Amino acid sequence: MAPLQFGIVLYDFQLLDVAAPIDLLSSVSKKMLTTLERTGHLPKGTSNEGLDIEFHYLAPTLDSVTLMTGFRLQPTTTFEDCPKLDAILLGGPGPDFWDNIPESYVKFFHQKAEEVEYFFTTCTGGIVAGKAGLLRGKRATTNHEFMDFLPAQLPETKWEKTQWVIDGKFWTAAGALAGLDMFDHWLRGKTTDTVLTMAHRGLDYQPRNVNGNLIG
Repeated sequence: MAPLQFGIVLYDFQLLDVAAPIDLLSSVSKKMLTTLERTGHLPKGTSNEGLDIEFHYLAPTLDSVTLMTGFRLQPTTTFEDCPKLDAILLGGPGPDFWDNIPESYVKFFHQKAEEVEYFFTTCTGGIVAGKAGLLRGKRATTNHEFMDFLPAQLPETKWEKTQWVIDGKFWTAAGALAGLDMFDHWLRGKTTDTVLTMAHRGLDYQPRNVNGNLIG
């Protein structure tokens, strides 16, 4: 089976919204498990249980993207040259971005929303998806601190105050760590419990369910 092609759209988001899920996905990836096998830290064959995934960091150009914190991210491909994706992730920016989304981004979001099997948002990435017109008629969530104004601004979306919401291909999460928990939920069944538990231990992370309660 071909690797899952996973795209992360770059703009001035909160780093943890994206870095936390990517670290979890990387921790269960065939690439990571193969490295640990080769260095003698895992039994041979463990990598067969991992998720085969390739990451693409996307922007209109290959110029680096600087976050508000000063952290700089380097795109690996442009919107124009982006390969076919299976999944895409939007992290959470501030209102300067969600109130003024560049047309190149809106166009790209719509193109990929037609293409992907999974469209993920974390934190205020849900507001970006809503403002871009992707969540009309959908159930969704976002960072709960910003929920009060959304029914008036985006009334065609049913906003729910929960840790994450799944509506078809759209998976929207609340704050940054709710996004991490959402991806943990998504991974169940896509890798083995043994590999996922090992990833939890490596990150010193205990996941929560959709109601915010610790699992296990």
